[in-house]
Amino acid sequence: MIPKKIHYVWVGNQPKSELILKCIESWKKHLPDYEIIEWNNEKFERIKNKYSEQAYQNRKWAFVSDYVRLYALYHEGGIYLDTDVEVTNNLDQFLHLNFFSGYENYHGNVLPITSATIGAKAGNSIIADLLSYYENADFETSDGLDLQPNTVRIGRYFSEKFGLQAPYNSSQETLLDEKSIIYPSYYFCVPEYELENFSIHLFNGSWCPSHSRKDKLKFFNKFILSRFIRLRYTGELQVTSKEKILLKIPVSKTKQYVLIIRRE
Repeated sequence: MIPKKIHYVWVGNQPKSELILKCIESWKKHLPDYEIIEWNNEKFERIKNKYSEQAYQNRKWAFVSDYVRLYALYHEGGIYLDTDVEVTNNLDQFLHLNFFSGYENYHGNVLPITSATIGAKAGNSIIADLLSYYENADFETSDGLDLQPNTVRIGRYFSEKFGLQAPYNSSQETLLDEKSIIYPSYYFCVPEYELENFSIHLFNGSWCPSHSRKDKLKFFNKFILSRFIRLRYTGELQVTSKEKILLKIPVSKTKQYVLIIRRE
């Protein structure tokens, strides 16, 4: 059983952004009985790992997090969330598993798991294997800093261990074993229309669009009824310089229909 613990990493001394605080509020809203554990500077001092210590010394916080998230899951169990993950639904239905995550789909670039949302029992063998990549690794190498994203290591592991090969199908559910599952990308990464979603990876809320848009109906050569799905907290609805929003019709937490007029 995966315990009701949410782990996140916040090292360094920078203040949390409004986006991050809103994400954490979404955890509290949908997971009110979960313990939220911050792996901060004080906790990090008790972890002995050369790779993460070197990353910390170089102020590469994301690479510190790559190791600490695995350390937290292996030793305590629970669910790890990046600080730019918005929870949209309760996660209790996944707690009976030994391991779960979902495919990551960033603008069509699909990866075998989203490292932004990972759940595991303490001592899980998949987490142990991923941890082992870092045991004798150096962040500071003879060629400079090792800035290889954790998704490369993760992809290599799932290829060697489970035979997962690109191109990945982000809409499928992959059973690694009886109680270890990689879910479709719309579960924990980017929501899709009328499909169940549990968390949204906002990708730091900066370089991905704030909404997806699909024009559903055009009439009189000047009016457009468009469907917008929110992908992150910040950002306005995308309309062109020749378009003006007349009416917004929210239909869910993330979806709304918008009546637009095209100006000459």
